[in-house]
Amino acid sequence: MLMEWWRLSQAYIFIWSTCMAFYGLCTEHLVYTFSNRVGSGNFSYFKLHREGFIRLVLTSNSGDADLYISSATLYPDYNNYELKSATCGEDSVEVPVEMIRPVGIGIFGHPSSEVSEFNLFVYADDDNIPDGAHMSQHITSSSETEESLVWSIFVGILKLILDILV
Repeated sequence: MLMEWWRLSQAYIFIWSTCMAFYGLCTEHLVYTFSNRVGSGNFSYFKLHREGFIRLVLTSNSGDADLYISSATLYPDYNNYELKSATCGEDSVEVPVEMIRPVGIGIFGHPSSEVSEFNLFVYADDDNIPDGAHMSQHITSSSETEESLVWSIFVGILKLILDILV
């Protein structure tokens, strides 16, 4: 039943995004999708460098993951954040153009489940990127993406080892 709901919600997001883009009602488009898991009472952290208007959509496949955003710290939590969405369903946060980059993204695994599996969708509106940010965004994102990928793999392996030991 849960998997059926998940597939329907993903289909809805795809159809909605496609229709909105086709009819020109919005200029935002999906630029990144990330799937991961976070343990009960723990945070997973990500950095957002992309300029302009960004909409983050967090869907929980299992458990309940919540979204915390900050430009003041790269490690936001439930005490230190500027934007958040902590619902029992789909979480969504709109990061305004004015928010200073990089932005820290914290995904919290609610204690009601041992592990929360999630998908994070990043939508961008390239029409709202400030002048001069296009080139610098592409130059920094390639090396940082590689670093982020290596770091994510390393942290994932450490979490796996920790889970085995504990």
